[in-house]
Formats: sequence, C-alpha cells, structure tokens
Amino acid sequence: IDLDESILPEDNLDFVNSVCPCAGLSQLNTSQDRSTRDSQNVWMMKTSKLVLEQLRPKVYWGENAPALYTKSGNSVREQLKQIAEDNGYSFSIYRTSTFKHGIPQKRLRTFYFFWDSKNAPIMNWYDREHDNLIDYLGKIPGSSKQQDLYNINNIFEKFPSYTFLLEKYGFSHKDFIGEFGSGPAHSIHQFIVRNELIDECLEWLTTHNPEHKEVRKFEHIKNKLSMGKSFLDHSPAFYNSCTNAIVGRTLQMIMHPTQPRGMSHREIMHLMGLPSDFNLQTKRLNDVAQNVPTCTARDMTYEVIKYLHGELEDSGFSNYRQDNIKTTSGEL
Repeated sequence: IDLDESILPEDNLDFVNSVCPCAGLSQLNTSQDRSTRDSQNVWMMKTSKLVLEQLRPKVYWGENAPALYTKSGNSVREQLKQIAEDNGYSFSIYRTSTFKHGIPQKRLRTFYFFWDSKNAPIMNWYDREHDNLIDYLGKIPGSSKQQDLYNINNIFEKFPSYTFLLEKYGFSHKDFIGEFGSGPAHSIHQFIVRNELIDECLEWLTTHNPEHKEVRKFEHIKNKLSMGKSFLDHSPAFYNSCTNAIVGRTLQMIMHPTQPRGMSHREIMHLMGLPSDFNLQTKRLNDVAQNVPTCTARDMTYEVIKYLHGELEDSGFSNYRQDNIKTTSGEL
C-alpha cells in the first residue's frame, strides 16, 4: 500500500495509534504458517509496515489480545520485531489489565510499541485504586441516557434455576451475590455444578416448572460431565467486586450486583470507561466490547507522551517486555 505523498506530513508525527483485529491472534497456535495465513494477523503486520515505512512517527503503538505476550504469540512477535529492525525502530510489549488502571474489570490485554530509538524505554508500572463494582456503578449520573436498555431481561423466567438457588440458601438477589460473587463460580450453572446441586436442582425444576428448557439443559450437563467433558454455559454471570472481561457471556448475561436484573447498556459502557454523555448509536451491545477501556488507553498514552518528552529510562534492549500484572520485565 502506498500513501498519496500529498497527504503525508512534512515532519514526523509524534505518534500513531492502532487497534488491529485481535481474533486471529487469539486463535493462534505456535505454527508460523498459521499466523502468516491468518488475515487478521497479517493486517497487524501490514499496518505496522505501512506506518513505519511511510509515516515514520516517533512512536507507533497498538492494542491486541493477551496471547501476544505469551508463547503462543511468539511468531507474531518475531515478525513485529523484524519490522521494527528493518525500519530502525526498537520494539516492546506491555501486558496489563483494566483493574490496574482504575475500573473494576479484569480485562487482560497486550499493548505493542515501536519506538524511534535504538533501545526501547522502560514504561512505568500502574496499580491505580478502583471502586468495587457496586460503588463504581453508583457513580453513573441519573441524567445519563440508555439506562432502560438491558443486556438480559426476565432473568427468573428464563432461568428458574436461579430461583432454586435463592430459595435453597434463603437469600435475596443482593445477598446471594454479596456472599458468592467473589467465589470461583461466576455463573448460575457453574455454581450449581461446582456445588454438586444438579440433581437437587433438577428435582426442583421438574416439580415447579417441568416443561422449562432448563430441565433438558441440566440433563445435558449431567451427560456431558459423565463423559468427562465440559459444557457450554449461557447462564447469567454474577460479580460483586470486580468483573471478568466484558466480552462473551459476561457482556451479554452479567447481572447487576444488587438489583435482580441484567446490566443496562449505560452500565456496560461505564465499565468500559465511556463518558456518561456518550450514547451507543446501535443496538449491537457487542460494539462496546470491541473497544479499549478508556482508562487503560489513557495510561498507555501517558507513557508515550513521557517518552516524547524524554522522561523514560533506556531499557538497554532493542526488544523489551513488561508485565504490569507481575511487575516483571526483561529482554524480549
């Protein structure tokens, strides 16, 4: 791809930011052939080459899947490192999670950086305090729109197994999540399986709602488990302090921690750090999950600006890695 020279800046840009498709990398195995065939991974290489060869900013950086930091992302990293070397840049990756940047969401991601220097800089560690989930949601202004649209409706009608759990433990919705929302099971069906309540739940369901599809669902779960297999879980998720990544079931089926309902579109946007006056222009809630939480992107931008101002130390390595979860670093 060649850019029209008339649109190229006369001076080097300070930085260019990219959010490339990450699905390809998340499906990556260690095979070099598979990664180069994957069109979404190739897109990351093509954009890096285009920006570094033709725009030549002082910094080019982007966000991608957690696997970019792990062994399974090795072939992609090697290609990015070669692109950096070919264009006179150093390269680094930085693994972090949203809860380290001020929002109660465990969203693990990897950021990658091309620096116009011989060696990559040492970026700062982040461990910002964050409210628990209940308090964080409570900060949404009452005037914000899209608070009457929900990711899940009629929880008790669609999942009578949740009524079974509340009756068994004698809890309200708020008390149940307060008691179990930080445990190892973060969904209704997982909780029933982990606590060996399938038979008891089935007996309750056949007594109270024998025609409900959950009867067949739990019979299916029993059969899968008897064969040593796992099962697809489409039941509501629950958390009381910090959510898992707002994608998949967590996005579509997470319940409010104190009110017996799903989460509003506004609450989901709030968990991504979107401003309270920003309104989703589509009914596709998944569009929200396709973004980088604003708090994480902000802190990465801060590091780029510090580099531009000469405020970051030299790592001594042309290729460098940092893990903000474990606060470890070293040559890549």
